[in-house]
Amino acid sequence: MDYPISVPSAGLVNGMFVDEDALAGTPGSLIPASWGNGVTQEILGVVRAAGMTPTETSNTQMLDALRSSQLFKTPAQFDFSRSVATAEFVQRALGNHAGSRDIAATAQLSLADVGWAIGLGGNSAYTVSLPDIKSVPNGATFTLHCRSNAPVTIACTGIAKISPQGAELTSIVMNSGESATVVRENGVWAVHGTASLKYAALFSGLTANPGYQKHASGNIDQWGTGITDANGEMWVNFPVSFPNGFFSCVANHAGGEAAIVIVVGGTATKQGVRLKVRNAVNQPGAGWTVFYFAKGY
Repeated sequence: MDYPISVPSAGLVNGMFVDEDALAGTPGSLIPASWGNGVTQEILGVVRAAGMTPTETSNTQMLDALRSSQLFKTPAQFDFSRSVATAEFVQRALGNHAGSRDIAATAQLSLADVGWAIGLGGNSAYTVSLPDIKSVPNGATFTLHCRSNAPVTIACTGIAKISPQGAELTSIVMNSGESATVVRENGVWAVHGTASLKYAALFSGLTANPGYQKHASGNIDQWGTGITDANGEMWVNFPVSFPNGFFSCVANHAGGEAAIVIVVGGTATKQGVRLKVRNAVNQPGAGWTVFYFAKGY
């Protein structure tokens, strides 16, 4: 839209309309029908785009149209074009969740759940399946918080893997109090949050007998049981080798008599240690069960 510059008879002065000046004897500008119709159509186009019906009795329709929700629509969640950002879009982009809902039984997530805060409740174990990774764009995020009284399994659908701390698994387990942000990163579901920590090498462990637990400080606890030989001794093989050094090993025996369990001096290594058992009268405790707890880093 512009002034009717191409119409000489419009009588523009310096490219703009002017009033008639009777004293100076200069005529006023004329408004060509084409220009008046063009301006009207421009305004009506905005009014109609807002879903409104033009009316001659209102002089505020264009302002109402500019303020309407019809004219400025919120772009799609992953729109990265130069579309106008509505307040709704900005709120979402600032990190607020699109909404929240609860799950308490086996469920299949979909693209509609992207951006939602999802609470996992219930009293029995169940599985929540992620959607086919090909159906969601990179950066799509599911936010999960577990408050269930039983373990909840988060499983993959299709050939994609779920990756906490760099591992590539088909599923992970969430327990009460744990949180997980599951993000589509190319061909895998990356997992961030407390639910991923138990899968980190820094916090890895083995819940068994024998077993071990690594700590963030670098310290490692290891435990297990064994049976003494005819000499009342036993060699302890630690479940994993201590990477740097061995601190100590404490042990006790299973039985109804007094006994002492001794770490044999000079036998400790990063891989194990020798123990021996002596009863109250300093006799070898042959065939006795011994429980040990070792520390190192």
